[in-house]
Amino acid sequence: MRIISNYELYFCKILYSAIPMSMDVSSNQFVWVVNQEMGSIRADYCTIYSPVHAVSTCETKDIDETPVVITLLLTKKNKFGELDFWKVNDEPIKNFFYLMENVEGSKNR
Repeated sequence: MRIISNYELYFCKILYSAIPMSMDVSSNQFVWVVNQEMGSIRADYCTIYSPVHAVSTCETKDIDETPVVITLLLTKKNKFGELDFWKVNDEPIKNFFYLMENVEGSKNR
């Protein structure tokens, strides 16, 4: 368990801005890493068995120019549930800060 990072907060804010809800994630949010190579995280109160649903996505690219899709998932109570990173070739993400510089926009689902 750890505190959410600045780049993770950055993506949460971008993805929250695409949905018609007034929500945010605290900089004190505890998370656990779901997938170490991709960097996906889940809220500390959201177990692996807790259902979550996708509400917003954005696209970017890693430093090797491979596309990365980032998805915000919420719990049933519409609280932050998960931030999912998926590099389309299933290789580990190399540079999360490069992802921030190359975000192409977000859309709700």
